[in-house]
Amino acid sequence: MGYVVRHPGSGTAVGLLTDLGHATRLVTERVRQLDALVVEANHDLKLLQEDVARPWALKQRIMSRHGHLSNDAAAILASEVACDRLRQVFLAHLSRDCNRPELAQQTVSGKLRQIGARHIAVAVSSQDKPTATLTV
Repeated sequence: MGYVVRHPGSGTAVGLLTDLGHATRLVTERVRQLDALVVEANHDLKLLQEDVARPWALKQRIMSRHGHLSNDAAAILASEVACDRLRQVFLAHLSRDCNRPELAQQTVSGKLRQIGARHIAVAVSSQDKPTATLTV
């Protein structure tokens, strides 16, 4: 799923991407020039592959174009849509078993730092409590 919500008066835009499996070129183009992006960072590839609770067929679906974005895929997407306007990336839909909040944040923040996008804050959302946002 993917949504972009724009405030008609201010032009402020927020994007939400989850359950993508794969960020297509069209998706990437649609979420350019946002103020904030919520994107799934479902799994760490190594943790998913080493998970003994999931059968291989399920792992293959999760990693497929019909599954979920990994931390690395979320990082690539964030770096591709990074712009002066983008100030906040929220990482969502983290697997409780196959990811760790610090891994997701390090992966995405590291990729953004590599391209010089140090102005973009990366926060990991929680299923249990509200996530702090930037005040603009």
